[in-house]
Amino acid sequence: METLAERINTALQTKGLSVNALARQVGVSYPAMRKITKGETLNPKFLFEIAEALNVSVEWLKTGEGPSENLSDGLADDRIRFERLDVIASLGDGYVNNETAEVVDFVHVDKAWARENLGGNLSRIQVITARGDSMQGTIEDGDVLFVDTSVRWFEGEGVYLLSFADGLKAKRLQASVGGGLLVISDNPLYRTETVEDDKLEKLTICGRVRGAWHLSTL
Repeated sequence: METLAERINTALQTKGLSVNALARQVGVSYPAMRKITKGETLNPKFLFEIAEALNVSVEWLKTGEGPSENLSDGLADDRIRFERLDVIASLGDGYVNNETAEVVDFVHVDKAWARENLGGNLSRIQVITARGDSMQGTIEDGDVLFVDTSVRWFEGEGVYLLSFADGLKAKRLQASVGGGLLVISDNPLYRTETVEDDKLEKLTICGRVRGAWHLSTL
């Protein structure tokens, strides 16, 4: 099965669902879902929700690789699973990651928390790891970050995932009086940088950090 549409249609047949029933479960219109199953929409926004409704792996649905089964089987109905990638966001000097991200494990969260804090498009959330101390007090070394990758522009003060020449960083962005942006480290030991004029075009926003969790090793 080489295409997303073929994989969805196969999963529909296996589960005994109609396209209309899938559309209702995902919360989209029938015409929109029909375009996806016919291969007319190649990159649907609700991929995570489609995978959840079909009880298949998001990775398999996207790429056709790996097992098709949803490894979250056995989770309570009020829980949801996110894949954690081997991507590091530096809290300090930038971190250069591999070109291809791989899944290293899974993070399970309450659905209610996810929908309240991570926005409506859960398929665009990527879970990565923070390293460093420049955001200490807000994000700690080793925290997992829930990044909304649909945000590619400054939409108000908040913590963003930024791409610099020296790699990925997680920093707070705030509008400056002069019309530029302040790149702020919440740890007061680090200085605030101001990005203005033509330098703004070189500031690449890769997403907005919607939440951070500290995972303890027992």
